[in-house]
Amino acid sequence: MAPSPTPPPSRFMLALLYLPLLLLVAGALLAAQLPSWGSALGLFLGWLYLLPPLLCRLLLWRYGPPLTRGADPQERPFRLWWLLTQLQMPFNRIGLLEELLKLLPGLYPLWLNLWGARVSLFSFWGREVMVTERYLLEVGRGAVLASYSGLVGHLLVQTAAGQRQLIVAPVVVEAGALVGIRAGLGPGCRLFQQEQLPAGRLLPPFTGWRAGHKVAL
Repeated sequence: MAPSPTPPPSRFMLALLYLPLLLLVAGALLAAQLPSWGSALGLFLGWLYLLPPLLCRLLLWRYGPPLTRGADPQERPFRLWWLLTQLQMPFNRIGLLEELLKLLPGLYPLWLNLWGARVSLFSFWGREVMVTERYLLEVGRGAVLASYSGLVGHLLVQTAAGQRQLIVAPVVVEAGALVGIRAGLGPGCRLFQQEQLPAGRLLPPFTGWRAGHKVAL
């Protein structure tokens, strides 16, 4: 008998869709209690930029990263990944929030490391670089991420039987490597040291780029 298609999203997954909005509203309400605009703004920014990554680190400490090569929505890795994704959602939706951090050299990599990443403070980040699984990212010293490139640590696929399966794995950009404009690395991908991924080139999961060629990992 053929496996049945993936069931509709659970109440747990649907409820978590409201988590980003709840975090923002809670931060705004707390900030509104303070007497001055300066202190209110400081509290809100601290809440916005620090609380989600700290909650992420707490979840990673408790459960470990949701690494998987084929979890379905009922399994723990999928549910944990979904929760961690909602914590990151304000920054995924409003790119300006991350662009502001890039104005001060080293601040953006430092913030990524707060999520659990391993990013050199001496890496360069272009405009609107897409980062999804911030807690699974590794970027070496002197690496350059060109504008509109992507570092995506997950992939959701649908099988011929209609079942959805999740792939989650780290993305690694080694020291001195360069990710070209609109190029991208998927889950489990590695750009080796001093290599350049050409503009617009997308690496599929669990592949690398070395000596100017795609290699299996």
